Amino acid sequence: MTTKNAVIIGASAPDTVKLIHAINRSGNEEIVIEGFLDDDPAKHGTDFMGYPVLGPTRLLDGKLRDVYVINNVARDTRTRQLVACRFASRRHLTLIHPTVDCTHSAIGIGCIIQEGVVLGADTALGNHCVLYAGCVIGHETAVGDLVFVANKAIVGARTKVGSGVFVGLGSIILPYATVGAWATIGAGAVVIRNVDPGSTVFGNPARAGVRPVRIAAEVS
Repeated sequence: MTTKNAVIIGASAPDTVKLIHAINRSGNEEIVIEGFLDDDPAKHGTDFMGYPVLGPTRLLDGKLRDVYVINNVARDTRTRQLVACRFASRRHLTLIHPTVDCTHSAIGIGCIIQEGVVLGADTALGNHCVLYAGCVIGHETAVGDLVFVANKAIVGARTKVGSGVFVGLGSIILPYATVGAWATIGAGAVVIRNVDPGSTVFGNPARAGVRPVRIAAEVS
């Protein structure tokens, strides 16, 4: 069994700690959490999920330069991109819940794949994607870098999802659709046709337009 010492960037999204504990219980590897790094000074010296917030991310340039990095930034795909680019030269851990069947799937570095995710055969995920609990990626689907797929969302077979896309809670992308880079799929939307890059779509069928006043929570 291999042991990897790691720091988690971003003292938020507590399910990542739960995921690491599940990986450790599987007995295939052990991830030792040294603590969190966060650039919010108010969090320094506090604990999060039982682990210390050690200080700002610049500590990675000093005494923590040899540890693995877990990109836990989940505010939005653009912010996650900034962290991924800033620490591109570091060793990033990919976290996959031990119950997820990854056979016949290609998965990039720095991804977080939570419990209950279903990956179809011949799927491909880019780097630093986050797949939340219970989402489904259909067979022969290509997902770019830095994509968020929220809880219970379904991405149909043979779909192309560009980099930086956010797929909202409980939404459905029907097979063969192409979702352009940095688009946003609103919670509960049903995508039946291609989505333009950078656009935001809501509803059933999903259409671009003004965001409703209140949308069910997507992810934190």
